Amino acid sequence: MALEQAKSIPNGVHDLDGPEAGPSRPKALSPSVLAGNDAGDDLEESENLERLQLLKCQDEYLELRRSVQASTELLSGLSSYLSTFQNDLSAVSGQVSELQDRSSAIDAKLQGRKAVLPSLSALVDEILLPPSLTETIRDTKPSSDPETWLVAIAELERRLSAVKARRKVKATQQVIAILEGLRAKALEQLPPFLLSLIRPLKSASTGLSTNLAVLQTSVLLKYQPFFSFLRRESPPLAKQVERGYVNAARAYFETGMRRYTRALGQIKVRTVEKPETFGSSDVGAANGKSSSRYDRLRYANLDVEGEEGSVVLAYMADDKDFRVPLEALFRSLSLVLLDNASAEFTFIVRFFSRSASTLERPTPSRQASRGDEVSESGSRISRLPRQQAELNDDFKDAERIWHEVFDSAMEYVSTFFDTYIVASPPPPAVQLLTMIRLNDRLLEICEARGTLPLESYLQRQKLSMWPIFRKELDGHIDTLKKLADGAEGKGALFGSKGVKDATIRQAAMKYASLFSSVTALSEEADEAMIYSSMSRMRTELVRLTQTQASKIKNPSERHSFTSSIYEVIMHELVAGPGTVNHPRIQSELSFFRTREEEARRRMNT
Repeated sequence: MALEQAKSIPNGVHDLDGPEAGPSRPKALSPSVLAGNDAGDDLEESENLERLQLLKCQDEYLELRRSVQASTELLSGLSSYLSTFQNDLSAVSGQVSELQDRSSAIDAKLQGRKAVLPSLSALVDEILLPPSLTETIRDTKPSSDPETWLVAIAELERRLSAVKARRKVKATQQVIAILEGLRAKALEQLPPFLLSLIRPLKSASTGLSTNLAVLQTSVLLKYQPFFSFLRRESPPLAKQVERGYVNAARAYFETGMRRYTRALGQIKVRTVEKPETFGSSDVGAANGKSSSRYDRLRYANLDVEGEEGSVVLAYMADDKDFRVPLEALFRSLSLVLLDNASAEFTFIVRFFSRSASTLERPTPSRQASRGDEVSESGSRISRLPRQQAELNDDFKDAERIWHEVFDSAMEYVSTFFDTYIVASPPPPAVQLLTMIRLNDRLLEICEARGTLPLESYLQRQKLSMWPIFRKELDGHIDTLKKLADGAEGKGALFGSKGVKDATIRQAAMKYASLFSSVTALSEEADEAMIYSSMSRMRTELVRLTQTQASKIKNPSERHSFTSSIYEVIMHELVAGPGTVNHPRIQSELSFFRTREEEARRRMNT
């Protein structure tokens, strides 16, 4: 509006400045009119001033108009640009969204490939045949480089297992033929190599000179993976190797045990021992040999100090003056049998096993062979049924192979045992009990080592000796009974001479020595049977002593005789190998001390 007023002002000005505009002559006016005219003039003058002011700012208003028009045009262009930019931005947003979708799809594919990569890599690694594997089995022999063959056989077996498990995979079809060829080549080369390792045992000249333990641990066990490969891939070829070893080892042990038992038999024949009977009166000989008899009780233990504890060797039989008691021979034979049998069973379990667990635990205990396995810390490790079945099959096969190897050698051991221990005349009771206790120690060692097949043989040995031992005790009881009957005049064995005092003293010493020795060797499990017989023996000895004393007319001498017999018994009980603090020894000492004190009291009255 101000601009329009500014435009109208110049027109008025031009009208005022026209040629026809000139000063008009005022007319005579009335005062009221004059007053009104003055007010109008002031208003007109004010408007004129405003017009003049507007005319002065006309350029500024025009410039402002042009600026507004330029701004309007600029805003219009900017609006158009923003519209274009918005359209472009919408297009870019669509492209970004598309790229995000493509990125998500690519990422999903990448994750899928990463998930497949481990199994794919494992497959490639399992079926890929390295050139070294092919060249080793195809171009070399195990004897030329056995260490390389060990690695090659392990690789071959791993790849054979992988191919069998992935027969449906197309890639495995390309390597099956090559693997089968390598497998056939390995099956052709391995049996001759393993049999060549066993060949030294078959040699007649070097068979026994070969150190079987070194051959087994340093050579055969080292190449046990070869036999495991044969057993899994070709059981007939594995059986061929097994038969080769069994035949060689059987001949080795049979020859060695035959020679050893023959040497022990020669030593036994030249070592003649008189049977100990209660009817003997050789007091001096008995006193001189008592300490040596007691020393022989140590043969009941596996660990004996000194030279006496060493095993009797076969070459010692060549010395005509070499003599040892039967207990020492039995101990030597038992130790040789135990060490060889347990070592052989350990080797058989480890070498001929199907599973790897038996390689880790070559000699498991009976508990481990029947159920769970015990770890080194003592905790029990449960086995899966399949693993336990495989382990049981391994032990069954091991026992079968052990019997095939060792049964012929065991026949010579049984012959020695039957000839010198079971056959008549049997050894004395103390010797028998010493060997029975040694047999018990052997059974404990067998169970600890896991030598299951030998346990049954040792049990039969023990069952064979117990009746003989009991028969010996019964024989001593019968002898004392006959002596007592003879002292009473009931028996015709001693005729009119009766029983000598020296015989009774010797019987008393032998009883006390036997009681102390039996106590030193006894165990709680069989105490009842042993001490029942000893009680019967004591009853007959007391009867014999009292009967013999009753023949003495002088009461003082009679009681002195009884006291001296009881003193002999107590002295021998204390001096014997049994522990004096043992309840059985204390009970026996109390029994005879009471009677000795009673006899001494009567002797003094």
